[in-house]
Amino acid sequence: MQGRASVEVAPGVGGRLAALEVDGWDLLRRDGWTDREWGAFVMAPWIGRLRDAHVSWGGEAWDVEPSEPPHALHGTIMAVPWAVADVSPRTVRMEASLGPDWPPGGHVVHSVALDEDRVRLTLEVHADRRATPAIVGWHPWFNRRATRVLPTGRDAIARDAIDEALRLTDGPRLLETGEVEVLVDARRRVELDLHGLPTGVLLDPRGDPRDDVLLGVTRPPVVRYPGGPTLHLVAGGAAAWVVYTGHPDGVCVEPVTGLPDGLNGGLLGEPPVARPLDPIVATLEIAWG
Repeated sequence: MQGRASVEVAPGVGGRLAALEVDGWDLLRRDGWTDREWGAFVMAPWIGRLRDAHVSWGGEAWDVEPSEPPHALHGTIMAVPWAVADVSPRTVRMEASLGPDWPPGGHVVHSVALDEDRVRLTLEVHADRRATPAIVGWHPWFNRRATRVLPTGRDAIARDAIDEALRLTDGPRLLETGEVEVLVDARRRVELDLHGLPTGVLLDPRGDPRDDVLLGVTRPPVVRYPGGPTLHLVAGGAAAWVVYTGHPDGVCVEPVTGLPDGLNGGLLGEPPVARPLDPIVATLEIAWG
């Protein structure tokens, strides 16, 4: 807990940010049918889909486990246990190996720091003995509607004082916002095929992104809850943002350092590389007003 906000982390399930509450509003999905559908999880050493679960880089080639046959999805560490390296009342630092399915080796560090007006996430990919390519990012699942438990007693909120954008649900006294709004200003959209892989073509952005990879984002994306918090997402090192709105219970706004299948080149060229003593570093701040 830090002032207006609190967070939960789940080291045992991918070192993810498991919950975020601001002024009592519950903003992240806490569960899902699979570990791909809740919290804000880390993607490394690739994001999205890796075509045919195959990497060809630096004169080498190798295959990884096809977690979404015939492709591989969201890296090697999404749901594995992470070790807690350091913890304080408002920070936690977690570490995980990229695993035996990643021949170049390496490990990832995920740090979470909660301030009064934001949560700061830092992701580092470290090469252990030799260089490793890596594309990384976060996959946050924001609730489609945020909820807040109403106080009781003398602090209870009168029904006629509730903003028109809110409504009371049946059963437990919960306050619920209007449906979330996602605002992303981008210059271009990466065309994806039926497998969610880039075709090599760039298009104009859509007014209603559904499962879009966006380039040239001109300002921090905004996640707004009518009647509740407004979140501003600031990402250091992001080469693209993925926006997904097709789920009935949540939306995703994902900063990533490359494209799906980007380990094999493509529109953005060669992927970032971590070398011994020279890690890849990415940051994400989720701030509220």
